[in-house]
Amino acid sequence: MAPSDFGIYEALVHPYRRRLLVAMLDADRRDAPYPDPLEFAPDAEEERHRIGMIHTHLPKLDDMGVIQWDRETEELSKGPRWDDLEPLLRWMDENRDELPEGWLPEPTGDWTPPNARSES
Repeated sequence: MAPSDFGIYEALVHPYRRRLLVAMLDADRRDAPYPDPLEFAPDAEEERHRIGMIHTHLPKLDDMGVIQWDRETEELSKGPRWDDLEPLLRWMDENRDELPEGWLPEPTGDWTPPNARSES
């Protein structure tokens, strides 16, 4: 299915959604649990962020099929269209130094960005 068929650009246009999706990619790479989707905003915006994530961004990504979001358990998982979006997420992650500051979350754990890995 073509990216425009499910709004790939709409999925990535907002920084909260973009940061969450790349953080999910990072968690997969580290075989770690998915991050708390409510942690992707500055503290000053915490309540506004929480409301926006719960009522706008998570439902939008869920409706697009990129993620599955259970409102009752607040459980997050990949949706059926994750694989359509993953190549672009990987490209963004691998080229994070070329993107504007703040576009992506900082990697966590012992993960090393692809462009910083040494060839062995």
